[in-house]
Amino acid sequence: MTSWITWLVVGLMVAVLLYAIFSVFLKKPIGLYIASAFHIVLGILSLPSIGLYVLGLAILELIVGIVMTLKRSMPNR
Repeated sequence: MTSWITWLVVGLMVAVLLYAIFSVFLKKPIGLYIASAFHIVLGILSLPSIGLYVLGLAILELIVGIVMTLKRSMPNR
């Protein structure tokens, strides 16, 4: 049987993933950076099982956040 802490960590991962999705829709790159930081910490804590998938998700969030920041800071041509 799975312990309660595992369910807590999985719940946090899903909640932060939803936060990242809403950040993309609202075009707020800071939300992606916050979600990426949470996913890095949670990915390291859950490394033997699903940690690599969570760390991969964190890298994707960082890339999308950087792209959104660069698009926002570039002047319109």
